[in-house]
Amino acid sequence: MLIGLILSSLLLHAQKNYAVGVVDSRNGKPIVGASVKILSTGSISRTSESGNVVMFISPEDSLMITAKGYKDRKLLMKGQFIALSIILDPLPPKEKVAAKSNKKKPLKPSK
Repeated sequence: MLIGLILSSLLLHAQKNYAVGVVDSRNGKPIVGASVKILSTGSISRTSESGNVVMFISPEDSLMITAKGYKDRKLLMKGQFIALSIILDPLPPKEKVAAKSNKKKPLKPSK
């Protein structure tokens, strides 16, 4: 039990609070509701109305940032500053599939 407390204490000391901001690459506007997942723990937080979230993360960890309509982004925390601005690129527009007509051709009257 004592060893577990010591190990968890060491792990907690290795973690830092990070301020993570998620913005759109086209216009720099915040992305509201983006998911920021700590890969080692599975812990997920969502960005606020200002596109920000504060998380307790180990500097050795990785994040997966996802948002509807944007490409996913994986980020290694090693060497990162405590305040991060993560830029997401939008997904390419879906190609429009030409809708096939289901109309039946009228029959020609036989002569």
